[in-house]
Amino acid sequence: MNCINTWKDAGRKSILIFPQFSELSKMKLLPFFAALLPLVSAKLYTSYTDIPRSEYDFVIVGGGTAGSILANRLTEDGRNRVLVVEAGLDNAGIQDIIVPYLAPNALRSEVDWNFTSTPQVGCLNQTIPLSRGFVLGGSSSINFITWHRGSNDVWDTFARLSGDDGWGWPEMKKYNDRAGKLYPPIDGHDGTGQALPSAYGRNGQAQVRLPSYLGQLESIVESTARALGGRWHYNEDFNSGDTTGTGYFLSSIRDGARDSAATAYLVPVLDRPNLDVVVHTRVTRLHTNGSDRGTPVFNKVEVTHDANSPRRNITATKEIILAAGVYGTPQILMLSGIGPQAELQRLGIPVKINSPDVGQHLVDHPLLSSSYLVNGTTNDLITRDQQFAADLLEQWETNRTGLLVVPPGGNTAAFLKNPAGFAGGLDPSAGPLSANTEIIFRSGYQGFGGPPLPPTGNFISIIMALVSPTSRGSVTLQSTSPFDVPVIDLGMFTTDYDIQSMVQVMKDAEDFISQPQWSGYMIGPFGDRANLTTDEDYATYARKFSWTVNHGMGTARMGAGGVENGVVGADLLVKGAKGLRIIDASVFPHIPENHIMANVFLLAERGADLVKNSNRH
Repeated sequence: MNCINTWKDAGRKSILIFPQFSELSKMKLLPFFAALLPLVSAKLYTSYTDIPRSEYDFVIVGGGTAGSILANRLTEDGRNRVLVVEAGLDNAGIQDIIVPYLAPNALRSEVDWNFTSTPQVGCLNQTIPLSRGFVLGGSSSINFITWHRGSNDVWDTFARLSGDDGWGWPEMKKYNDRAGKLYPPIDGHDGTGQALPSAYGRNGQAQVRLPSYLGQLESIVESTARALGGRWHYNEDFNSGDTTGTGYFLSSIRDGARDSAATAYLVPVLDRPNLDVVVHTRVTRLHTNGSDRGTPVFNKVEVTHDANSPRRNITATKEIILAAGVYGTPQILMLSGIGPQAELQRLGIPVKINSPDVGQHLVDHPLLSSSYLVNGTTNDLITRDQQFAADLLEQWETNRTGLLVVPPGGNTAAFLKNPAGFAGGLDPSAGPLSANTEIIFRSGYQGFGGPPLPPTGNFISIIMALVSPTSRGSVTLQSTSPFDVPVIDLGMFTTDYDIQSMVQVMKDAEDFISQPQWSGYMIGPFGDRANLTTDEDYATYARKFSWTVNHGMGTARMGAGGVENGVVGADLLVKGAKGLRIIDASVFPHIPENHIMANVFLLAERGADLVKNSNRH
C-alpha cells in the first residue's frame, strides 16, 4: 500500500509526508502527550485580549527559537517582567512536532508560515516553498533537529565582521556549553568514535544525541570515508570546531521526543510569575514615544489577532526585542518605518530610520535531492506498510524507542571543500574549517520536487546542498498590511559559482558511491538523475529540482560602523534607534556552513547576556 501524499503548490511538490500516522492514532496520542507535559500555571494566553498587563520591562516579538531562549534567560532575574508574543500555535500535544521521524508532516501544515518565494530566475522561473515555524519554538519545532553549531571559523568571522571579539569562538564557547549537553543514544549503542563529549557542555539545556538504529547505509558511508580520506576524511564530531569531512549528525532529542527551544527553554519556566506568553497574536508594527536627542525611541508593540480585530498597544519600558525570524523581522521593521528609504516611500510609510540593509542580503542553503535504488531494506517500509508504521508508533508511545526516534533527514553526511583550483580558487566559506558543499545520506526515498515513491524498490536519498553560496536575495513589502505576506526573492543560483558548485557536489556524490564499499548494495540512480551526462545536464537538473534547506538569514545583518553597514551593531541594537534590539538569524553577517539551529541557540544565549548587561537594575 502506498501511503504517500504530496501537496502541489507554487509549481513544486512537497517532500514526503506520512498521513498514516495521523489517521492511525491522532486522537489517542493527544492525551498521551498531555500526560507528559510539565504542570504549569495559567501563564500561556491564547488571545491578546487576555494579556494581563499593558506594560512590561521586555516585550519579545516571536516565541520561536531565539524568543524561547530569551524568555528563559531574561526571567532568571525575578525583577524583569517579560512578555512573549507568538503569532502561531502552542507547541503542546502536536504529534508531528513531538515524534522526530514525523517532522516532514509539520511542513506546509498549520504550524508552518507557508511562505513561497517569487519565481526564481536561477530555477527556471519556478517558485520555491519556504517553511518557518508558526508555533512556539519556531523553526526548532518543525525542522529536522540537526545539532550543528558550526566551525570555529564561522564565529571568528562573525567577530571580524561585527568588530566585536565577543562573537569569536573563544568567547562563544561558554554559550555553547550552556546550550547543549551530550546524552547517550536512545538505542544505547556505544557511540565511541562517533561523537566527542568534550564538544558539549555539562549543563546544556538541550539534550543532544547521536542517531539510533544505525544500519547498512551508515556503515558503508563511514567505511568509504575512512578509505578515501582527503576531502572525505572521517570527522569524529562535526561540533568539534572543524565541520569538514564525513561523520554522524547529532540531534536535539529529549527522551525520544523532539527537544526544541520551546521544550528545552520555555516550557520549563512557564510557571515563573514574571513571564507571560501569548499565542495566536500578531505584531503589526512598533511605535515610538518621541525621540531622545533626535533618535527615535521605540517602546510600544501593536498587537492584534487578525486584520479585522481591534489593535492593542503593549509598552516595553526597557526594550523591545525582535525575534520574528528572517522574514518576519524585516517585515515588522519596514512596517514600523525602519528600512530602505525608497522602499518605505514607495508604500507611503513615514521614514523613521533610513536603514538600507533591512530586508537585503537574504541568503539560504540551496538543496537538491536524488534517489537511488539499493539492495537492502530501507525506511521506505515505514511509508509503504501501514501495519509496520502502526507498530512503530505503538512502540514509540510505549517507551519512546524504535525507528520513530530517528530524525528524518539522514544520519550521516559529508561536508566538502571544493577541489583545489575550483572557480579560480574562490572560497567564500568562513575559513579552512568550513565547507563549501554538503552531502547527506538518507535511508528511504526523499522526493524534494520529484515524483512520489514508486510502489516497489528500496531507495536511499543523497541530498546535496551548497553551504557557502554567493547568491543573495531580498525581503520587501507587498503592501502596508501586516497580513500580506512579504515578497521573498531568494536570488537562488544567480551567480556562476553557485550553480557550478552544485554541479561539482553532484559529481562528488557520484564518485563517493562508486567506491568499492558500495558494491553489491548500490543499484543505480532513479528518475531523471540517471540521464545526466554533460555539465549542462547537471546544471539544468539542479535548476529544475533544487529547493532550500530553510536556513534563511541575513535580512537584518550585524555590522560594524554606521547604518550604511548593517541593521544592528555588535550589541544587536538597531542602529539609529533606542529601545529596539534584534536577536534571531536575520542578524547573521555571514552564512554558517552548517545546519543553523544550534547557531541560533548560541546567538540567543549571548544576546540574553547583552540585554542583561545593558539593563542592570
